[in-house]
Amino acid sequence: MRPLRLELEGFGPYRERQGVDFSDVELFAITGPTGSGKSTLLDAMAFALYGVVPRVGRNVGSLVHPGASEARVRLTFQVGGRVYRVERVRGKRSEGRLFELGPVGERLLPLETLDALNRALEELLGLTYEAFTRALLLPQGEFDRFLKGEAKERRRILLDLFELTRLERVREKAASRKAALMEEKGRLEGELAGLLGVSLEAKENLERALADLTREIARLQNEKRRLEEGVLELKGLQALLLRKGELEGRLGRLRAEASRMAEVEERLKKALEAEAALPLWQDLRRKEEALAATAQELQRVRARLAQLEGDRRALAFDPEALKEAQRALLQAEGLRALEALWRRVGVKEHLAPRLGLAPEAYAEALESLLQEEALLAERERELSRLVEEQGRLREKEEALNRVREALKALVEEGGQARAQVEALEKALKGAEAHRLRQELEELRRRREFLEEEKKRLEAELAQLAKEERRLGLLAYRDLLEPGEPCPLCGGVVHAFPHSQGNQGVSDLRKRREEGEKALKELLTQLGAVAEEERAKREALETLGVEPIPGDPKELEGKLQEAQARLQELREKYREKQGEARALEEEVKRLSQEKERLRQGFSRLEEEAEIAWEKTREALASLRQEKEALAAGLYRLLWERTGGRPVPEYIGALSRRVEELEKKEKQDRDLARAWEEASRTLAGLLAQEEEQRKALEEVKGRVVGLMPEEEAKALYLPPKEREALAERIRAHREELAQVEALLEEVEREARARFPGSLPPLAEVEARLRREEERLSEIQGSLEARMGERAVLEERLKEVGEKLHRRRELEARLAEVVREMGLWEKLAFDLQQNNFPAYLLGLRQRNLVERADELMATLSAGRYRLRSKEDEYQVLDLWTEAVRPVRTLSGGESFLASLSLALALSEELSRGRLGALFLDEGFGTLDPETLEVVAGVLEALPTRGRLVGIVTHVAALAERFPARLVVEKRPAGSRVYWA
Repeated sequence: MRPLRLELEGFGPYRERQGVDFSDVELFAITGPTGSGKSTLLDAMAFALYGVVPRVGRNVGSLVHPGASEARVRLTFQVGGRVYRVERVRGKRSEGRLFELGPVGERLLPLETLDALNRALEELLGLTYEAFTRALLLPQGEFDRFLKGEAKERRRILLDLFELTRLERVREKAASRKAALMEEKGRLEGELAGLLGVSLEAKENLERALADLTREIARLQNEKRRLEEGVLELKGLQALLLRKGELEGRLGRLRAEASRMAEVEERLKKALEAEAALPLWQDLRRKEEALAATAQELQRVRARLAQLEGDRRALAFDPEALKEAQRALLQAEGLRALEALWRRVGVKEHLAPRLGLAPEAYAEALESLLQEEALLAERERELSRLVEEQGRLREKEEALNRVREALKALVEEGGQARAQVEALEKALKGAEAHRLRQELEELRRRREFLEEEKKRLEAELAQLAKEERRLGLLAYRDLLEPGEPCPLCGGVVHAFPHSQGNQGVSDLRKRREEGEKALKELLTQLGAVAEEERAKREALETLGVEPIPGDPKELEGKLQEAQARLQELREKYREKQGEARALEEEVKRLSQEKERLRQGFSRLEEEAEIAWEKTREALASLRQEKEALAAGLYRLLWERTGGRPVPEYIGALSRRVEELEKKEKQDRDLARAWEEASRTLAGLLAQEEEQRKALEEVKGRVVGLMPEEEAKALYLPPKEREALAERIRAHREELAQVEALLEEVEREARARFPGSLPPLAEVEARLRREEERLSEIQGSLEARMGERAVLEERLKEVGEKLHRRRELEARLAEVVREMGLWEKLAFDLQQNNFPAYLLGLRQRNLVERADELMATLSAGRYRLRSKEDEYQVLDLWTEAVRPVRTLSGGESFLASLSLALALSEELSRGRLGALFLDEGFGTLDPETLEVVAGVLEALPTRGRLVGIVTHVAALAERFPARLVVEKRPAGSRVYWA
């Protein structure tokens, strides 16, 4: 896992949103004053990945900035070639989301709860929270607790870090598989015990019984078919006899109903005669009623005509009075426009009113004056704006000239400050180059010394190896015989070599091992010196200046002051420049507005102020003339309306016209109603005459018909007549049909049963006997069929059980074989077997590398040892082995750092792509701090992100990149330096 970008807001001291990009850095320092929030950056990473912070656990709410409502953290990281982003929020609400970032966009992973998110991240990283804080994120004091903690807890963490816990999961899977096979074995054995009684002989017995039963079923089926044919023939004879008896009974009934049908035919004849007479009698009565209704309506219309004539005489409407009132109202409407024109001025009295003009003259003159007044007023407003804009333009032009003078002064002062900064920068680079050249010279001398020492040690080791090989041959002295061939080289042995004993060989081996160890340490130092020399040479080449003696700190202080002064001048220049641009824009806008206003006065020859004053005087004179005309018009309106307001005068006239028009409408309505009543009276008189003639004609047609009361009594509705006719027709058709069917049945009986037909009772008795015999045969057949089905089912079951038994026996043999394999694998993967062996190998490598780092960091005084899963320190000054719990603060820090770096190097070969150290560098003395800095600078990153948290400025300056945390009242901020 390698972090790529961290963003946080409202988290710890970071109130405002801060972002840190780690994508293009490897080794760097996180520096800043105490309490600024250096360790908080590591807390934010732990919170993003696990929802937990090392210092406060899950109580992350306590880290929300007091000025923020919630804490937000977003971490983008890479795992195995894939890029992810996790986001968490903690405040009034707690939520988290995980995205996978790809070349075509991002995809939100469906994780419903925070627990699901935590599980997914732990599975993705392959590390528990404890292992993460031990191997990748090393907070203050955490690795010291790992160093001095319980062996059992340390063993569990190492198993997790080295991915050996997967062996435990494999062991659990093997044990689970073995248990499943044990369960399957028991189930198979139990099922086989239930199948012991199943045999091939039992199957053959069932097959023979099934064959006998099949033959018996065939015999019964033949007997059943014979009986079914006899029963079918008897049922046909029975049905024929029953049909013949039924038809004979129906024929006797129909012949008995013949006399009743004659009576029905007579009744139907009378009903038809009544149906012909009754409509004529009904028509006569309707015409008599219509004539009486017409006479009554004539009486009502004559009374209506008399009433309308009286109402019209009472209304007494005069058309000439209406015309006179309409003419007066039309003339008064002309006064409304004059009053509206007067109201635009609103003057009633004037010292010299204009009198004696016609209404049209008043209107024309006053309208002309109002139009001219509007034009003069608009011209006066435009001239006023022109005068005002000219004044503002002069003010802005003067201010712009002052700002331009200030800009010129700032440009001169800025040029001087820039020259001073450039000179100080060049001097500072020269001083840095001078310091680097001195340090490179010192490193060269140290490297030459180490190379000479390396040559000396290599020569000593070569001599020791040669001597050791010579002495090694003496181990085969007992195998040599003078005059015989040597078993090693084949040459003839002339004499025994001189023996120096085993002690000489042991001493040589010990001296060689010590020399190899010293050479290894020397090579480590040489590598560190070469790396440091390369880095400083690159830094010198990067500067690209000639070395100049000088104090870098003093020059840097002066440079900072000069840069601050230059920045201050730039800020002032930008401020004045912005002010100048604003004034230029305002001057430009005012000039355009001035030109636009002057374009409206294309014939303006004098100055705008003079033209403005003349326009004001002309406007005042015109308004005096307008008020005099308005006073004269008011006097005219007062005379025409009798002193009343025009609307009131017109309202009175309108009401008079409305009253007369209402009477006119009433008179027209009465005249129309009288004419309509007259036409109705004429129509009724003609109608009465026609109805008398029609009545006389109908009376002549009813003479000689069936009397009206008799016709009403004998009349039948159409449905009843149709029902009687249908009843007669159905009787006749049924009689003919029954006679024909009876004749057909007798022909069929003679054809199917020659001779005389037996009685129905005899046929039914024979049918019952045959059906009883058929039922017995059917019962026997069904019983035999059931027995056959049972035998077939049993035979099928026995066959399946025999097949299942063979399958179970084969599977049981396979299960027993597999169970032995899984049992052996589960035993080998127990903690004290293969995992313990692998952990021992990995921990031995870890301690060896930590031992080398411990020797380097302690200047050769301390060595790290491991005994029975406990860490110890060998003090070479006292030759004493001490538990790590007895170390001082600085010594404990060196041991923790050695173990942490070794563990990080070991794990960096796998899935960990980052390491953060947040330990107490401030507890170290200057000499030890220098050694630690050298080790950290030479630490192989291999593409990893390695960050060192420190407030020691001397240590932070040694790193190629620095992440600076700045403490501010509004919240800390972070940036790369």
